Amino acid sequence: MSLDAGARQLPEPVGLSVSGLSGRAVALPPPEVDVNRYVADLVRREIRLGLLPPGSALPSEREFAEMLGVGRTPVQLAFRQLRSEGLIEQRRGRNGGAFVRGASEDESRFQDVIAEAVRNRDEIRLAMEYRCLVEPVVARLASERRTAVELATLQAAHDELQSAPDDASFMRSDAVFHLVLAHITGNPFLVRGIEESRQCCHPALALLPESGAFHDATIAEHHEILAAVEAREPADAERAMRAHVERSMWSVQKLLSTLKERQPDAPR
Repeated sequence: MSLDAGARQLPEPVGLSVSGLSGRAVALPPPEVDVNRYVADLVRREIRLGLLPPGSALPSEREFAEMLGVGRTPVQLAFRQLRSEGLIEQRRGRNGGAFVRGASEDESRFQDVIAEAVRNRDEIRLAMEYRCLVEPVVARLASERRTAVELATLQAAHDELQSAPDDASFMRSDAVFHLVLAHITGNPFLVRGIEESRQCCHPALALLPESGAFHDATIAEHHEILAAVEAREPADAERAMRAHVERSMWSVQKLLSTLKERQPDAPR
């Protein structure tokens, strides 16, 4: 489920709560929407955007129900659906609860993500092509329209990226940076497009190498984008973002080709 960006819902002042769940603040479901589907869509969206990294604890069923003003049964049904999709797991004990499953330390989840990436490789390539076409324009518009508060939010996302203690935190901060840029445009169609394309790319992004070189390149490219947005240099912002997403597309295409070679019997 895409975030309704009609009111330019940016954090105040610089909190990185583009994710509603990370800040324990979610919009109430519309009256005509099934609550269990709403909860499942909400959690699935944030996992696929990288806003809920592997290992993240979800609110308890009771907390979720209280946030939405509903009974626990719809939340239980949503959690059951998410477990069947392999996105979350239930842990028992004193520190138990529902947690996001990740591909790096969970072999069965790792194989599921590989299979999903191979199965949806054509759609992922199209989503990356979309990002290469649209995100440079988003960066241009952000450099023209950003306010001081929005710039501070973007800077905070970049700071989080540089200090990320692990790959999951790094990927979350990367997602926040791109989503904040989309929100700065004030255009809900761009926000939805960026969200949906990133969700589509999630299986491939989750499998990219966890290397220092990859992280260093991302940090350097984000720094160039941030500097151009801060200086209100639209052409520089567009150029820096184009270089960034084109490198990402190259990495994703290389990954998908490698995975296809390892699974030659995958459906076309």
